[in-house]
Amino acid sequence: MMSLNVALSTASRSLRTIETQMAVASANLSNADVEGYTRKSATKVTNVTAGIGTGATITEIVSKADPWLLKSIVATTSTNESASVSADYLDRLGDALGSLSSDSDSSGDTLASSISSLSSVLTELATTPDSSTLKSEVVGDLDDAASALRTTSSEVQSLRQGADSDIADAVETANNALTAIDELNDSIVRAQASGQSTADLEDQRINKVADLAAVMGVSYFTQANGAMVIYTSGGAPLLNSTVHTLSFSEAGTVTSSASLSGVKLDGTDITSSIKTGSISALVTLRDKTLPAIQTELDEIATSLADSLNGVHNDSTASPPPSSLTGSVTGLDSASELTATGTLSVAVTDADGLTVHAATFDLSGYSDVGSLVGAINGAGLGLTADIDATTGAVTLTADDTTTGIALSGGTVTSLNGTALSTEKSLSAALGLNDLLIGTGAETIAVRADILSSPSLLATSALDTATTALTTGGVAVSDGTGAQVQSLADALTSAGVTTKAANMVSGVSSRLSSASDEAASQETTLSTLTSSFSSKYGVNVDEESATISALENSYSASAQVISTAKSMFDALLQAVS
Repeated sequence: MMSLNVALSTASRSLRTIETQMAVASANLSNADVEGYTRKSATKVTNVTAGIGTGATITEIVSKADPWLLKSIVATTSTNESASVSADYLDRLGDALGSLSSDSDSSGDTLASSISSLSSVLTELATTPDSSTLKSEVVGDLDDAASALRTTSSEVQSLRQGADSDIADAVETANNALTAIDELNDSIVRAQASGQSTADLEDQRINKVADLAAVMGVSYFTQANGAMVIYTSGGAPLLNSTVHTLSFSEAGTVTSSASLSGVKLDGTDITSSIKTGSISALVTLRDKTLPAIQTELDEIATSLADSLNGVHNDSTASPPPSSLTGSVTGLDSASELTATGTLSVAVTDADGLTVHAATFDLSGYSDVGSLVGAINGAGLGLTADIDATTGAVTLTADDTTTGIALSGGTVTSLNGTALSTEKSLSAALGLNDLLIGTGAETIAVRADILSSPSLLATSALDTATTALTTGGVAVSDGTGAQVQSLADALTSAGVTTKAANMVSGVSSRLSSASDEAASQETTLSTLTSSFSSKYGVNVDEESATISALENSYSASAQVISTAKSMFDALLQAVS
């Protein structure tokens, strides 16, 4: 009787063990295609009573994944995301710079094509400086060039805006992952304390850690109670007994002068300590890579404007405009003026003949106000003023049928600031600028010239005494020397070469970034393939395991059936 009891007990334990093993194998099969799922196995222990084997029991259900391999995958996930984001944005930057390059597939509105056309038309205009058609072409080509710079600048700032927005999304992803890990920590601690399997929960948790690592580099370890503790790569706690939430203020609109937020943890900016992950790449792009491109664009725009404006201010339209407004603002009567040489000012009729004229020795004026006053007192038939709102100097003819032309003077310092190069008075005040704006974002052809190309300065004020005498020929289209000077200034600015060098530099960086992204992707793929091969589910093997377990189950069931029959026979024998 005792031996039959032992047999029944042993067979029953065996059935329960096999049922658990089959449940684990079935779960493995069901989750074979679930990302991050690792094969689970039931740990079986043979029971021995009084030296006699009494069946087997399951002590735990575990995943045997190598924790160090998991750490390598998590770390590589972070570096892979950095490289991928950098390559993606540089590729988009390359597309944005297409409007600068002569290699662009876009229609003929690129900076390179506009400058090339402008140079050709200026050469033509120099031979026929009175051609209205060619003046319109010059202004149109210059407007296309300025538009290409503005468009490219806008696209660069849009990329910065996108990076800023992506940082906000990444911070949200990080916070969601930390919250999910914290909740899984609680579940794992409870399950471990009650002796239940935590293997599936640990799979879910490491997947969330990978989500977190994709946006920022982290380090982590697991405590004895099963809870995971996570730190930034810089050592700041992200999750210990509580979740430390990240914060970030997304900008509404991004411009080159915008002040942008960093990523904060517990009120402390940790941006500089985030070395890998998408946040690291996005911050570098937003705060370094793209601003550097914007600086180059601004330098190109400034070079173009300064070179052309210098010549244009030393020239005049024929006939001259009836008013001139300075582009230099922030001046008042007391603004310091350091200048030498002779300034000639003439008011002419529509034929360029002198109506009024005067000369001023600039060494005799130490501030803008005194010069403005002297011009007003010279009886020139014009009003000189300093705009109370903008602080710009203005000259306006009293008779709108007359025009104003300037020439001469050498300014070395204005409003307390030394000029980088000596300029004529008109250039120092920006009274007859061709291009306006403070950089690539705002560069544009002066509005009145854009609407009336005849205001393009293709002549110069003749400062000879006879020319400045009433009735003298002060302004005429002349020989086209001023137009040729514009063409020469355009060439010396080297705009297309600078733009080409910038595009080439970005192309080179993109090539390196793409190579790095491919390398990181290969490394991550190798690690994940190795992990899947060692710890993933092999459907064929799992199916074979289930078949073997079914056979074992049948054998154990047969033992129970046989023992039961023997019990029945024994009971009948003794009754």
